[in-house]
Amino acid sequence: MNKRLSFLLSAAFSWLAFMIFIRFVFAVYQYSQTSLLSLGEFLLSFMYGLYHDISITGYILLLTGLILTLCITLPGKKLKIPFRVLYGILMLISLSIVVPNFELFRNWGFHIDGTVLSYLKTPKEAAASTTTTTYLLLFGIFTLIFATTYRLFDKFLIRKLDAIKPTKLKYLPVLLLITASMIIPIRGGLGIAPMNVGFVYHSPNTYANLLAINPIWNFSYSLKKLKKNKRLKLLSDDEVQIRYQKMIESELINQDTVLKNTSPNIILIVMESFTSAIIEELGGEAGVTPNFRSLSEEGILFTNFYGIGDRTKIGTVGIFSGFPSLPKKSVISYHKKVQNLPSLCKSLKKEGYKSKFYYGGDLHFASMNSYFSSIGFNNTISMEDFPDELNTSKWGVHDEYLFDRLYHDIKLEKEPYFKACLTLSSHEPFNVPMEKVIKGKDENSLFMNSAYYTDKCLGEFIAKLKRLPSWDNTLVILLADHGARYVGNFVPNDPVKYRIPMLWLGGCLKQKGLKVDKYGCQPDLANTLLPQMGIDDSEFKIGKNLLNKSQKGYAYFTYNNGFGFVDSTQSLIFDLNSNKWKSEINQHEEAKTMLQYLDYSFSEL
Repeated sequence: MNKRLSFLLSAAFSWLAFMIFIRFVFAVYQYSQTSLLSLGEFLLSFMYGLYHDISITGYILLLTGLILTLCITLPGKKLKIPFRVLYGILMLISLSIVVPNFELFRNWGFHIDGTVLSYLKTPKEAAASTTTTTYLLLFGIFTLIFATTYRLFDKFLIRKLDAIKPTKLKYLPVLLLITASMIIPIRGGLGIAPMNVGFVYHSPNTYANLLAINPIWNFSYSLKKLKKNKRLKLLSDDEVQIRYQKMIESELINQDTVLKNTSPNIILIVMESFTSAIIEELGGEAGVTPNFRSLSEEGILFTNFYGIGDRTKIGTVGIFSGFPSLPKKSVISYHKKVQNLPSLCKSLKKEGYKSKFYYGGDLHFASMNSYFSSIGFNNTISMEDFPDELNTSKWGVHDEYLFDRLYHDIKLEKEPYFKACLTLSSHEPFNVPMEKVIKGKDENSLFMNSAYYTDKCLGEFIAKLKRLPSWDNTLVILLADHGARYVGNFVPNDPVKYRIPMLWLGGCLKQKGLKVDKYGCQPDLANTLLPQMGIDDSEFKIGKNLLNKSQKGYAYFTYNNGFGFVDSTQSLIFDLNSNKWKSEINQHEEAKTMLQYLDYSFSEL
């Protein structure tokens, strides 16, 4: 029994060494970029890369453990051939991904993924851009690595099987349990977030992050996305571009100017699940968010504002990059596309702004870490940056401590700055460190009580901000990451589920107590804010300026099997299962144009 466990452990170290070695060869092949890294950045890339390396190794150990378990009564000598074949095949598959990736990365700037399969339809054209010399070099590298590693495995690992003797069946459950436990390294631990690209992101240097990615893991992960990439064909791409440009035509001269100056400090607070159903000013339940109600009288409230989805990973991309998701396609899950997104961070950075993102939870969740690193935040704060004793909720650190940290940093920050944070206490299971104000044990009551807590923390934070000298030059933007089904028990295709608040506050505003009734959604933020600051917003091609009187107002949202379009005259739903509009209204042209343009933009990203 011990010899079998010893072999399993040796296999783990052997495959980890293999993964580390191919990363080193990759780094040498990309020497022009690797040489620009400091020694510390180089080593950190290898350290963080272990997340992916261990995950891939976990899959291999799962197969290894199954063989050792199913053949528990056989001596190890009889397992030599099966393991030689298995490990040989796994090496060939791995190197078939890794070695071509050396050259593809050099040309493309990103790791090989499932999209490379589309080039197999035209192999002659795909091969045309690579010289014969390069093919010979890659073939030589492939052969050398395979021959060397296979021989080393055979000499130092496979020979350990000789010492394995038949084992009694009573040990089978133990071996089976150990084998099943490989799911832990495969998914990246016992935390909420399963393994994703964000686990290895650790640096503002893009290449350092890309060096940490294991191309084998990346390719395997991307294959799961291929089946979700089917294009919509409601209109041709040429026609939809013409129609869309007509939809967004406007004149900037008609813009209302609401800021006293063009370089305010910006604090963007994204509030977890803050549906309009708990905002009294938007027709929601009274008494749930009293601080938001009083603050609404001091700022600019956008009364017909919508989230573009029902997940944080969808809303954040809409807010910070002005880019929506499509049904079944969350942009944040497509690492290559994320690198091409515009962002508020990048636009403000050009104007001298430093940026930092704050979240009390785990930024590895849903690839958020890789996203926020890619879009240009100078620094991020997450649950790891708070004392352990504050980590008391399922998701991490509660909102009062998040706001305390944000306020502390603001007091020390040089102007102008861009601070953004995402709250979490109003996420289920809704346990908050406060005596219950809204009574009841049902889900809706628990949610409203947690929202009351976040609203309380927000009110205290804003009150402290007002006492700072920088308040007169500060713009605070409050909006939700998405709506929620709570309170109204909304179904996925109900537009009311996606209605959320957006409120602008601060001493830099010219007027108070204004309401903007134009219909809009999260991707409109960049196109509304940047023109107020005299900053070019042309990179944000999907949003519109909600303060521009000549631009039509509308909102849209997506859910797993559908798309919604809302304006002052209609509310339309397109169902992907039936490929039909769920409405008696036949005026679908603008909604159809918007949906097709989102699909076109996604494909071109």
